[in-house]
Amino acid sequence: MGKISTYSVLSTPTATDKLIGTDVTTNNETKNFTIDSLFTVVVTLPVFANNVAALAGGLVIGRLYQTATGEVRIVV
Repeated sequence: MGKISTYSVLSTPTATDKLIGTDVTTNNETKNFTIDSLFTVVVTLPVFANNVAALAGGLVIGRLYQTATGEVRIVV
């Protein structure tokens, strides 16, 4: 495996892109997980049906929200 600094930079990551990390519950095994799974652990996002509803609800462009099914989206 090469140095991380030598990999290209992904300028626009998506919620389904994967990250690597350590699972401390399994003897520190290296695992991958999606960006959207990280948000469910770290951030409580407001829930809106769609982009129009998010804007009407006061969110600004670039903010994250989730749908009722838990899909993470960005206001555009």
